[in-house]
Amino acid sequence: SLPFPHLFLALFPPFPCPFPAFSLPFSRLFPALTPPFPAAKPRLDASGCPPLQNWTEGQEGNLTCRARGHPEPRPRVSCSKAGNSRDSLDPGVPQPARLGHAGTYLCRATNELGTAESNVTLRVQRESGGPAGCWG
Repeated sequence: SLPFPHLFLALFPPFPCPFPAFSLPFSRLFPALTPPFPAAKPRLDASGCPPLQNWTEGQEGNLTCRARGHPEPRPRVSCSKAGNSRDSLDPGVPQPARLGHAGTYLCRATNELGTAESNVTLRVQRESGGPAGCWG
């Protein structure tokens, strides 16, 4: 399989060139220059960024929040508690769950086309079985 089949077809069309001494017109190369997916601003939907997540104190917790969009948002997604960037969690990075992690996080994804935001409420349950609630 070719790594860029659309580029191969643009450079070597499936029909003979009537004037082999001339190069291909730019219009034949255009498909090779178009991105494979149309550009789209970021989205944080419930399937990639569930609005309610539960952890258990002392166990490994991992905040789930994935953005969709093209180009891919950079940084991928950032989540800060009550808008405070010093009290943040990195989605996808496992860490031991603490009661202090409980709360509402504002998750944000940005690319050249825009920004998407979503609130995620993280509940941390005590190891003994009783919920800590939203605020620890």
